[in-house]
Amino acid sequence: MIEKLNVVKFGGSSIRDSFWSALKLVEYLYESSNLVVVVSALRGVTEDLLLLAATRDREVLERISHQHLRLASRVGAEVENLLSELEKALNLPKTPEAEEYILSFGERLSAEIFAKALQNEGIEAVPIDARNFLMLRGCLGNAGIDYYASAPYVRKLGELAEEAVPVVTGFIGNLRGKTATLGRGGSDYTASAIGAILGANAVLIMSDVEGIYTADPRLVPRAKLIPFLSRERALMAAKLGMKALHPKTLEPLNGIPLFLGKTETWRLGTLVAEFGEEWPIVVHRVRNGFGEIAVVGRGYVRGFTPVERGWNYSLFRVPVEELPDAVNEIHEVVVNEGLSSSDHSELWARV
Repeated sequence: MIEKLNVVKFGGSSIRDSFWSALKLVEYLYESSNLVVVVSALRGVTEDLLLLAATRDREVLERISHQHLRLASRVGAEVENLLSELEKALNLPKTPEAEEYILSFGERLSAEIFAKALQNEGIEAVPIDARNFLMLRGCLGNAGIDYYASAPYVRKLGELAEEAVPVVTGFIGNLRGKTATLGRGGSDYTASAIGAILGANAVLIMSDVEGIYTADPRLVPRAKLIPFLSRERALMAAKLGMKALHPKTLEPLNGIPLFLGKTETWRLGTLVAEFGEEWPIVVHRVRNGFGEIAVVGRGYVRGFTPVERGWNYSLFRVPVEELPDAVNEIHEVVVNEGLSSSDHSELWARV
């Protein structure tokens, strides 16, 4: 365990839209602790890389190249070799292995650019390819982290963090010598795994929203920020479709606090720990051709009939085109129940 070490992960929106705020936050945190930084691909790049892997369309390659060259030129980072490597990858046969390899370039480009920007600010920073130390198990596209096999390599990363800031590629790792990904949102998982193995003081997940809300604030304008959330409830919500966290992010932390915050403002809006306020969470996803809505923390929602009910959740299905309205309607009922509950009324009033 390294004294005073924190892990900070920046999502794709942070790297694309709040780059300078992310940079300054690392500078600020580095004054008082050792850091490991984990970065995602620029927002939208993973989708473009998926398209590129499927179509080998040169216009898509040009779009990816232009976006990274423009940002790299602002900080003096050299990414031409990586982009050349990506271009050569288009000659590979269209296999799952080739797709995973092509997908790895988003995070690799982000790490190169962000590390160079930190160097410009006088901070010794090193871009690190997670495939060199994060050993995986399972299958391509949704691999899991082998903690036992990864631990010796991650500890060396911790030793590096005593002298410099490792800027690590999220989302990817080494699966029996091949490039593999951890599933969408896998950079969260990368950060928590590193934090768990190194015994970090905290793991920070920074994005374009302030934390975890009672529903997706992009879809539900009346959603409320949850300041304190139990690990158990956050894990259930992630498994049922909450987009704020990769489902495996919380599994390894074992008492290490997880903060979620907004990069642009540095505001840490939600703390996930062993204990928290029991806020209900409405999550949604599209699955098997239907819209699925899960209410975590409510086995019963007035006026709605669930298709499935668990110990601490209820699940509803609606036609996909009705999903936005249904999520808002169910959230409204849950919020009203929260307002009328003696357990939650004071909490709702504070937000």
